[in-house]
Amino acid sequence: MIEFIIIIFGLIGLIFIAWWFHFRKHMLLSKRLKNCDEELLTDPGLNITSVFQAPPGSNIHPYIIINEDTTNPPRN
Repeated sequence: MIEFIIIIFGLIGLIFIAWWFHFRKHMLLSKRLKNCDEELLTDPGLNITSVFQAPPGSNIHPYIIINEDTTNPPRN
């Protein structure tokens, strides 16, 4: 009977540890998003399939998309 109780406590402990790491990872991600952490774009632990959609020839800067056609002064 004591073995059964130890197994139950062990399983509860493992579930709690897994939940804690999951909760902590999501809280850290939310905090990094609120702080606009630029390292999120290059973090190997995050799977990002598509970050920006910009026309060809655009320069991509953090939080700003600047196209060379719109930044160069018009030629006379």
